[in-house]
Amino acid sequence: MVKRFFRILCAGMFVFAAGAQVPPITSLSEMDWNTQLIHSIISLDAQKKGIQLPTGRNAALQMLEMETPALLKDTFFSIIVDSSERLGNTVESGRIKLSDLNRIIEEGKKTPPYFSRDLSLISLSHTISLTSIGSLFIAHQTPYQPKIPLETVPSRPYTGILIDARGSLGVHGEYTAKPLVPCLFPRIWNTSMDILYEKNMVSAAVAQKTGIVRYSASLDEMQYRDRIGTDPLRIVAREVFGINHTDPVVSDLDYLKIMSVSENRKLLAEGKIVIICDPERMQAAGPGPVKDDNYYFTAQEIERRLGPASVAHMDFSDAWEGLKLTIYDIRFVADTARILAEERQRLDLIADALKLAGSGARFSVEGHTASIGKPAGELNLSLERARTVATELAARGIPDAQIESAGFGGTRPVATNDTDEGRAKNRRVEITIRLD
Repeated sequence: MVKRFFRILCAGMFVFAAGAQVPPITSLSEMDWNTQLIHSIISLDAQKKGIQLPTGRNAALQMLEMETPALLKDTFFSIIVDSSERLGNTVESGRIKLSDLNRIIEEGKKTPPYFSRDLSLISLSHTISLTSIGSLFIAHQTPYQPKIPLETVPSRPYTGILIDARGSLGVHGEYTAKPLVPCLFPRIWNTSMDILYEKNMVSAAVAQKTGIVRYSASLDEMQYRDRIGTDPLRIVAREVFGINHTDPVVSDLDYLKIMSVSENRKLLAEGKIVIICDPERMQAAGPGPVKDDNYYFTAQEIERRLGPASVAHMDFSDAWEGLKLTIYDIRFVADTARILAEERQRLDLIADALKLAGSGARFSVEGHTASIGKPAGELNLSLERARTVATELAARGIPDAQIESAGFGGTRPVATNDTDEGRAKNRRVEITIRLD
């Protein structure tokens, strides 16, 4: 069960009822990391609302303006903040206020309304800056200085730092390769996992105005010369790191080339960094789930298959990430990731329900534990349990390629850890269903 305040603030989260249909007001968004902008089109089906256009123009516009923050919620909640979190996680935990996010949405650039040729639709276009959203996270006044390593190498001053992170890169700590994914606040590490760069090293004014890095898919340095100058240190990323695959990992030598020269360390405070990534990562069409007829039809079919889910200690809901199945109290052997045999029937039911999402669906399996003061062990256990559930689903006919897993330990509680009942709720597995 998600926190009560989150249910209230995020009205889009609900338990499905038979007959759910696509609402008369819909949104379509695209996120562009090159321009650092989110473009959204909000449309009202006037016929479904019984509004006659163009005479009912003012009533339709008032309705659009009133519903815009709720409609854009899923898109904005899906923005990747850093290596482990999306914006929705920070709102859910209370670190970012929903009212502040709504204010940024309302202050976004709007275009005049336009009508479809048959006067059945009226639409508004919104453009919102990613840096304005990132500014909500900038709390420091003075950037801190990174710790200077004892070891140094011959180096010289550069005018900026250019990191080429194109293609599939090995994921640090895993036996897989993934492309780098843009986010608001990437961290940069060396292969020894010393931190080279993160948002609190950057001047607050710079971070709020331009973001801490610039992303590009082009090797034409003229396009971002204002950021890295004419003589940048050119680096090839060795790996990526993080649950969201956002953090480039550079060689220890490149790390020392930066840290050995005071002028280069100053580049960090000035945010003089450009990261080159694959073109297909620069634009995301509708970063939130597309809630169309297929989405709601699939939701109804899965709910029917699950049956009395509450009896089986499961919640099924429409969340900002997509359709979400939360499974409480999966019985594992104590302090291990081995599932007890009596869970087989429930896993059979879950797998059969998930198959209804179709061959194009993707499933994110997340493990969560109660927090008892052992964060490292909790994190590892949650990841192992998520992988175990993913393996069980694959054994029941869901292709491995459609499943990814992650663990968050006790960092995302949904209840208090001070009672047995609360800790039981925090020990859960969440499966998010994303439809292509």
